[in-house]
Amino acid sequence: MPIDLPKLATQAGKHWVENIRKLGPWRQATLVAAAVLALAIAMVPPPAGTPATAMTALGLAAATVLLWATVAIQQPYTAILFLTATWLSGTASLAATTSGFFSSTLLLVFGGLLIGLAAERSGFGAFIAQKFFGRFRTSYGQLVLGVLVGTTLLSFFVPANMGRLAITIPIVLALADDAGYPRGSAGHYGLVMVTVVGNFTVALAILPANLLNIMVVGTGESLYGIRFSYLEYLYLCAPVLGLAKAALVWWVVTRWFPAPQPKAEPEKKLTLGPDARRVAIILAITIALWSTDVIHGIRPGVVAVLSGLACLTPRLGVLKPADAIDGKKILLLTWIGTVLSLGAVLTESGASSLVSHALSELAGVTGQSPFYGHLAIAYLAAALTAIATIGGAVPVMVAAAGDIAEATGLPMKSAVLSVTSGMSVLALPFVAAPIAVGLTMGRVPMAVATRFMLVLAAATCLVIVPLNALWWRLVGVVP
Repeated sequence: MPIDLPKLATQAGKHWVENIRKLGPWRQATLVAAAVLALAIAMVPPPAGTPATAMTALGLAAATVLLWATVAIQQPYTAILFLTATWLSGTASLAATTSGFFSSTLLLVFGGLLIGLAAERSGFGAFIAQKFFGRFRTSYGQLVLGVLVGTTLLSFFVPANMGRLAITIPIVLALADDAGYPRGSAGHYGLVMVTVVGNFTVALAILPANLLNIMVVGTGESLYGIRFSYLEYLYLCAPVLGLAKAALVWWVVTRWFPAPQPKAEPEKKLTLGPDARRVAIILAITIALWSTDVIHGIRPGVVAVLSGLACLTPRLGVLKPADAIDGKKILLLTWIGTVLSLGAVLTESGASSLVSHALSELAGVTGQSPFYGHLAIAYLAAALTAIATIGGAVPVMVAAAGDIAEATGLPMKSAVLSVTSGMSVLALPFVAAPIAVGLTMGRVPMAVATRFMLVLAAATCLVIVPLNALWWRLVGVVP
């Protein structure tokens, strides 16, 4: 029987209209504002030599970011709107529009969700929480510190942020429950936020620990031929972007999410049951493969999926086949895939090049000092990341960093690294896929996370970015 596409489209349209009518007035107003914003930007004539698709891409990206930031509708539905509008308008090819859905990162997300669910369901997370965090339970502040230290140390051994989340989120959720912080409490939010946002930002100081670090350094190498060694990167970034940022995260978390003293460690000690032992073996093999990927060459995403499938295997894993695919996972993967595709859409449409040159002019760097150039790159990177996500901001800002370096006399190596300093700001949850995934796994509402991240971002702009600039000036990286 042939498929009646017009009928299906009509039914889908009616379904969307009915759902929009059910939204509150402010959500409807936000949807209208997003549509007007997209049309207004798309109708602006592009500069000479720039394809018209660049303005359309910028309009769609701006509207999408507005809806993601306000959560006027659920982020996955906004992602579907972006994908549909991008494809139907011819703004980018289907390959670019769906590129994020074929990335190794999305495989990491899917595998990580399965690993995390297995660790939680088997009791392995609760066992680790009681075994290794008991010494930090004298106060809530110490508990937050223990999680921050533990996740940071793990960053040296598990280079994939998604992999670390798969390991740590079930443990931290079990820790919160055991310490007397139920789901939805300030203590629960605080422990998850330090695990997700805290670890992501602090791990920026360790070269292979985040995909963002690798993207910045890799783009700098491809554009300008510069390279960073592991120890050089650690020496320059660890003191401020690592240690000082960790202290700031701890301070903001303990004050933004104040919680009472945790419950005393229970006298009854948990033991590893058969299910938990099998999950522990799967997890140990997974970590070993992640840590040695430079030897065997198997991508972290493939390792994560294989581990997830092992958790689904009868008599070996602890999950049921139905746990692999459900509505929530599909929507989450749709959202993350779209976030990962956004950068490719901006690049192919010409929007990235347009924004890169515009940022160089906006910075007003002509005749300014190298120190000014460094700060300009850092703050522009922070602002652009909030608009275009990490995937879209990295190629744009690294390209713009070259123009700013040339205008101010800032060494090219320092200019590229300045992008990392700015991206440590991270003002919104959706700008980095691991943060969005971690918050979902940790059961933290996006509205709660957004308020916290805005406060942390403001503090980072006022304290960490200038302090890091002074550190680099002290060691001669920024003249």
